Amino acid sequence: MTELGSGSTPRLPHTQTAPLSVQPSSYAAAVERYVASAGISKSSAEGYRISLTTWGWMFAGEPAPTGPARRGAKPPAFPIGVLDNLALPEVLAELMAARADEMGADAVTRELYIARAAIRWWRGGGLDRL
Repeated sequence: MTELGSGSTPRLPHTQTAPLSVQPSSYAAAVERYVASAGISKSSAEGYRISLTTWGWMFAGEPAPTGPARRGAKPPAFPIGVLDNLALPEVLAELMAARADEMGADAVTRELYIARAAIRWWRGGGLDRL
């Protein structure tokens, strides 16, 4: 079951985690490593960074920056191991539904694609490859 952060934003509980296959790192560092290794253009990398930063704020249960403040925003500080939480699929579903109401399904589908690809890379040991 998810916890509630500030307001009604779901966030990952800090219990029931499965061990990561990589050494713990901050979410911000993981975002940078993923973007650097994704083999994408500079303009796409900026979009990925913005999307992953937004998801990071939501994972932390805090309001994500909106509008022009999204560009250049930094992810919140939390260990990347939080994303190995067994409740992650449920939290992603709740966050996606809330974001779809706010931004529309197409925008959220693009953001979710980026988040899922990054999480798959992190959990697959991508952080160890750098």
